[in-house]
Amino acid sequence: MRPTSEGGIRNNMGNSYDIWLSAAVNSAAHIEHLLQKYGDAEAVFHANEREIADDPGLTPSEKAFLTSSEKEENRQSQYDYAVRNDIRMILRNEEGYPKRFDCLSDRPYGVFVQGKLPGEDVPAIAVVGSRRASTYGTNVAEHFASVLAAAGIVIISGLAMGIDGISHNSALQAGGMTVGVLGSGIGVPYPKENWKLYQAMRDRGAILSEYGPGVPPLKQNFPHRNRLISALSDGILVVEAAERSGTLITVDRGLEQGKDVFAVPGRIGDRNSEGCLNLIRQGAFLVTEPDQILEELASNYPLLRKHCSQFEQLSFDFSDGLRDFNENSENLILGIARDEKVVYDLCRLDARHFDELLCLSGLTVERLSEVLYSLQHKGFVRQAVPNYYSRKG
Repeated sequence: MRPTSEGGIRNNMGNSYDIWLSAAVNSAAHIEHLLQKYGDAEAVFHANEREIADDPGLTPSEKAFLTSSEKEENRQSQYDYAVRNDIRMILRNEEGYPKRFDCLSDRPYGVFVQGKLPGEDVPAIAVVGSRRASTYGTNVAEHFASVLAAAGIVIISGLAMGIDGISHNSALQAGGMTVGVLGSGIGVPYPKENWKLYQAMRDRGAILSEYGPGVPPLKQNFPHRNRLISALSDGILVVEAAERSGTLITVDRGLEQGKDVFAVPGRIGDRNSEGCLNLIRQGAFLVTEPDQILEELASNYPLLRKHCSQFEQLSFDFSDGLRDFNENSENLILGIARDEKVVYDLCRLDARHFDELLCLSGLTVERLSEVLYSLQHKGFVRQAVPNYYSRKG
């Protein structure tokens, strides 16, 4: 490791010039262009400003940042922020840089990491999907992410609203490992609704970005960061996706990298299902249970086979046709009373309004309210939005 201008050893904290360059230039290709021209980040910092301003290979915003009269102040403040918040910068020639990025023709010059990245020999699945997840998509993402994380598979996603955040949170709830890849600099709260999740992941997972501290969530950054999500994974699970969505950019980059693509089937006519159904038509693995993914990964990760056998033991055998349970035996299995059984059966993965359940169940308003409260408390039913109820998993 080389000495820094701050003195001492880098120790993966990052030379202040490297951090500054990654904040100034938001493209791996443009950083590579500057390094080939000037040699290293410090040389870029001291380069002739007129020469930088006339460089056709840079955007106007990059030129403005690189030649700013406040660049010395920016360099020091970004370095101080990284040190203060334990943000490590790992250059691509250093120990700890993800080997999984070797498949990329545009590897990041360096990555910023908060938390602890999983080992290279640990299986990982990217879980991606719509930012506007339906109740069905929410339940499916929770189920898959929880089971896979509990089996020792790292859940990779982009910390966005919807399927991303649901998957991260479910992995943490299951006691598993999860990594969020940002389209902004570490420490930039985007989206703000996931800030608490972001903080939890710093302590119990990892946050990764190729963008330096303070870089805002620019629109063009998100499609670009998707290549990192797919590269870190062994396969990509698509839970919900429209026919044209950012999710499919992750899939496209994953296919270029030789990754397996798994798709959860959705409902015909549902906009959020069009992308998944198209992927299945094009040859993606159709999956309805997490053990199907475990079985695919087990060939490369033999330790996962024990989890596959556990699923086989727990699965029900319906080979003799539908089973007839009497009321007492079925209630014993579910652990719920008769009225609760009626309401539970009426609930679906798609939410039903209270008035619809009232009409179908034949219960009074008071009794239905009691039953729904009990079912929610026991974890069988969820209220996604006020007065709409659906099965949980």
